[in-house]
Amino acid sequence: MATPTATVLVDPRRTTGAIDQRVYGQFLENMGRAIYGGVFEPGSPLADADGYRSDVLEAARELDPPVLRWPGGNFASGYHWRDGIGPPEDRSSRFDLAWSTLEPNRFGTEEFLAYARLLGSATYLNLNASTGTIDEALEWLAYCNSDLPVPEVGLRQSGPHPDRHDVPIWGIGNENFGWWQHLHTSAESYAELAREWGKLLRWADSRISLVGVGAEDPDWNWTVLSEAGVVFDWLSLHFYWNELSYEGVLAGPISSEAAICDTWGLIGAAKRRRELHHDLRICVDEWGVWPEPYLSMADQPEVINRRRRAEVGPPIHTEPVPMIEYHFDLKDALAHATWLHVLWRHPDKVSLATQAQMVNVLGPILTTPDGVVRQTTFHPLAVARRCAQSTGLDVAVLTEAGIDAANAPNRGMAALDAAGTLDPDSGQIHLSLVNRMPDDELSVDLDGIGGPATRITLWADDKAAANTPEDPNRVVPVEDHIDVGGPLTLPPHSHVTLVF
Repeated sequence: MATPTATVLVDPRRTTGAIDQRVYGQFLENMGRAIYGGVFEPGSPLADADGYRSDVLEAARELDPPVLRWPGGNFASGYHWRDGIGPPEDRSSRFDLAWSTLEPNRFGTEEFLAYARLLGSATYLNLNASTGTIDEALEWLAYCNSDLPVPEVGLRQSGPHPDRHDVPIWGIGNENFGWWQHLHTSAESYAELAREWGKLLRWADSRISLVGVGAEDPDWNWTVLSEAGVVFDWLSLHFYWNELSYEGVLAGPISSEAAICDTWGLIGAAKRRRELHHDLRICVDEWGVWPEPYLSMADQPEVINRRRRAEVGPPIHTEPVPMIEYHFDLKDALAHATWLHVLWRHPDKVSLATQAQMVNVLGPILTTPDGVVRQTTFHPLAVARRCAQSTGLDVAVLTEAGIDAANAPNRGMAALDAAGTLDPDSGQIHLSLVNRMPDDELSVDLDGIGGPATRITLWADDKAAANTPEDPNRVVPVEDHIDVGGPLTLPPHSHVTLVF
């Protein structure tokens, strides 16, 4: 059988626009072992004097997140920031209904902001727009960003970091459309709340940027954009790819790409209808492979779902426990690489994104008592942070080869997914190629570019290969140098990065 072929067309004059570096952000939530036993583990021999895991910090620096989001996620919809300030030994524990866990509040605002400084990351705080109040939100904003002689500023000035934190990004709620949130609500109710909260937050600090809650529901998005778009800088979307099959996981990011384009059309229509003249774009502040939905009840009738969701919660935990932790495999890494392609193809639409989550909980970094495992999903982003440039390239793929995928927009996908970036000043070009063929090599012609290149290949003989504590380097990038003067052969189920 002949090897399938593809051609990649590269023209440096055709670009998709400047890439906002904040699309490479990360997300932390007080959930499972993301914080406690993840980034923060006082008493561990691997922790520094402040309780931060040094090995996790080293791995996180390889991901180099330009922005870090906290405290949620679902946790934010019941979080009260005052619980997490002051001397840690004086803080009270609270029962967190979002994850049915006793929250010790040892990791709060100051600990998060200090960690972000260690990473060199800008910060994104998610406000409690469910059980919280606008006064509480304004007081947290004052605590972080104000120098006025008000009580909240006095609290900060008596703490470990007296100077202003100048937190630039604030989210008004999290997934308020969903039954799993504290006090979830309708689009109309959320839009009214968000509009008024946004107005007051901007009156308090005109320097901040605001994220509003969007959904994969055009009716919700249209209502929220129409009524509250005037106060937002971003509308958020969350994408989790739950399909278990090889083809289904790889189709997830391109299905999300279609949703991004749909939402972008709504944003444009709302701007015209409401005469909004400010920059309003999409924020994807949760994304990643999630091998199975949490607490899924999809096999039960919806009426039973609603009753059980109202009456039955998950087991109560008084200590951090593993929660939605997986050993991600090679196919999951290919999905994450494809997602980066989506970001590079649409920098005009998406200018902020944070992966969910950075450590343990769905994370590319997995901790053990003895160290960390860099999961397969760690490597596409780490390679991109080293190699991707500032401008997206409008790369085209020509191929007749493909695979079927029921959840893909056209129920199928091309054998090759490709994207690229460009440094307009130096002319350096970076190409990222994903061979989706599960079992076949792919012969790829590069039209418009050639010559000496650095090649970084992420591949294993088994597409289900994973990095585990027992075998942490089963799937790792392999770098070499080549001279491209003819077709390249991509291994099956592989991710190949080229830097010219």
